[in-house]
Amino acid sequence: MFEYDRFDWAAALWQLCSQYHSGQGSRGYRILSRLSAAGYSPGLTVQSGGYESEAHRELYLSLAWKYRHSL
Repeated sequence: MFEYDRFDWAAALWQLCSQYHSGQGSRGYRILSRLSAAGYSPGLTVQSGGYESEAHRELYLSLAWKYRHSL
């Protein structure tokens, strides 16, 4: 189990929402906007689908699994 910091959360949420949002009116798009307003700007690694840390990877995979199984 990893200790997640705010950067792991921001990166995982950004990846999830950028991959699964369904347009400007969607919840995912609103989350992306909030992350941007809070000052989060993903690096090239995150933008290209990579992970900045093992904690980020574990958190993203967990969130993505939960999202896909909630549909």
